[in-house]
Amino acid sequence: MAAGKQDSRQKMINMMYLVFIAMLALNISKEVLATLGILNEDIENSIESKSEKSKELYRVFAQNAENPSYALANQWAPVINDATNKYFDFVQSLKDTLLLDEFGKNKYKKNVVVKDGPNRNDTILITNFQTMDKSLDLDDMFFEGNNYDSLGLVYVDQFKNYSKLMKSVIDSIVAYENLLTVKRTPHDFSISNDLIARSFTFNDSVVNSEGTIQPYLDYNFKGFPKIASLSKLTKLQSDIRELELQMVEAFNTKILSDGSAVNINTSKSLLNAKSTYFVGERINDAKILIGRIASDFQPDSVSIKIDNRELRRGRDFTIEDGALNLNLVFSSGGEKKITGDLFFSDADGNLEPIPVEQTLVVNNRTDFFIEIPRMNILYRGLPNEIRVIDPEISQSNIRVTSSSANISPSGGSTFEVRPKDGFDKIVVNVGDKTNSRVKKSKTFRVKDLPVMESSIAYNNRFYTGSTGISKIGLQRGKVAGKVPSDFDYDLTIEVTSFTFSVGNLPPIQIKGDGLRDAFSAIESQSTGSVAFFTNVVSTAYFESKGRRVPIKNVRVGDFSIKIR
Repeated sequence: MAAGKQDSRQKMINMMYLVFIAMLALNISKEVLATLGILNEDIENSIESKSEKSKELYRVFAQNAENPSYALANQWAPVINDATNKYFDFVQSLKDTLLLDEFGKNKYKKNVVVKDGPNRNDTILITNFQTMDKSLDLDDMFFEGNNYDSLGLVYVDQFKNYSKLMKSVIDSIVAYENLLTVKRTPHDFSISNDLIARSFTFNDSVVNSEGTIQPYLDYNFKGFPKIASLSKLTKLQSDIRELELQMVEAFNTKILSDGSAVNINTSKSLLNAKSTYFVGERINDAKILIGRIASDFQPDSVSIKIDNRELRRGRDFTIEDGALNLNLVFSSGGEKKITGDLFFSDADGNLEPIPVEQTLVVNNRTDFFIEIPRMNILYRGLPNEIRVIDPEISQSNIRVTSSSANISPSGGSTFEVRPKDGFDKIVVNVGDKTNSRVKKSKTFRVKDLPVMESSIAYNNRFYTGSTGISKIGLQRGKVAGKVPSDFDYDLTIEVTSFTFSVGNLPPIQIKGDGLRDAFSAIESQSTGSVAFFTNVVSTAYFESKGRRVPIKNVRVGDFSIKIR
């Protein structure tokens, strides 16, 4: 998506505001309600496209973590993604409150029998938008008389806090770039700033069409038909994903302008491979990345050689998800030169080559190496396992040391490395126990454990803000944490404490993972109230060689969930 350009769907979204204004003056027909419903569904479909584009860029950033040009992107992209997902889910929980019954089913969907046409007598599922003409549900959610109720206040806070956080990310990057002694073209967040100003500016004194002043929520939601409010919440979700996309696009555009990105326009490719391969080992996880790794980004033809041997498609490589996936076995070690061209058709139908020039290292079984079996980084708190091989030193005499980590043997050629606090990188030294000389060294990056995902566990199900939970489920459930899906270590997460608040009641500090201490607070709430879980702390347990190793004070993400 080119920054600043609007496709037809985006133009349609903007037109919805005209529809909303017209609705204030018209006696709304069933046809208008149905049209708004169709527009709402079309906006929802466009949201997924924006989300997928952002995810593609997140993957590219992560795959280039070692490239200094991606440092700022990888520092701030997780912040943007986490805040966006949380705010998006909060808005989704409001939509679910409007749509779902006590059993979590959409109460406006129904089966109808087709009475005529080629599909006569078929049963199809439709959404009955014509019945979504009342405002009572959302009015009850946001208002108490002429004032905002607790959920209305939460909505306003969430709206203001999201834009504040996004603006602070931009301001932090601008401040950093202003401090650089060597000035380069800065990140261009102009589109993001415009979007924040246009769609995320809070004004609690809005002048309406009659010239009178209305509070923000009154002007935007009070008295509107349910389908109009639902569409406006969907429009907000679209703006949330659009702002996320524009911000990560700004990172990518800057990287491209510096000539460091993997993109067709720069005529570059990138080899994504693990650090160590061996003679006789099948190499099927090394990829030559192309562009943004989009599934529809495919070369028209390929001419690739390794050490001047032409590779055959289907036997030596496949093309999937925008990448050239190698499938090779080498009988000798050393550096393997990958050369050739990827050919793409331009607008005129001419084939334009993208040169490929990469190197794959294959080790003989007797070569010295240090390898991390699981990942390319070490994590604080974990007994990270590394493997050390040196043919010139007997395995029993290999000594592995580091001034910034505690290292202990764990059997055979493997060692456990626990980074000490305060280090972002550690140097692992390998030598012979029979002398004090360091023979080889290798530097590893050190990272904190990621923030764990959070939910409420009840009756063998996990509930999040977007699904909602019954009052009894919340009272009897437990706060649960689990590792993110892209984290390779298997950890058991046990929540030890958290802060709980619901409605307009003061926060409660709770020890353990249950809500027994908040039973009465939950009982006093009505349907639609939102419970908030913050400062969630846990202990993670890692299984290592039959031992259950604890890692204390592991963060679990803040979350909210509505009572239904």
